Amino acid sequence: MEKKYEFEETKVTLTDEDGNDRDFYVDEIYPVDGKTYAALIPGDVENVTEYYVFRAIAMGDDDYELEDIEEEEEYDAAADAYEEILDVRAWNMSNEE
Repeated sequence: MEKKYEFEETKVTLTDEDGNDRDFYVDEIYPVDGKTYAALIPGDVENVTEYYVFRAIAMGDDDYELEDIEEEEEYDAAADAYEEILDVRAWNMSNEE
């Protein structure tokens, strides 16, 4: 039996280069090519139309430090993998109905 997707509300606050804080929810933590990434969705919107991908560095005890991804190729690969996760999630949810 497949594991049913359940959104666990893990909220993080990130500070941008201007010093502004913004809340995000961690939607998914997933591996790509031996590295771990985290997809975050803004915490201040009702209809999610955007997401942000960061490299996630394991700190132990299920804690992660988020890093910006500087390389466009790496970011694209991580974003593509997240899009695939979303597609599978949508497919699984449509089959449950």
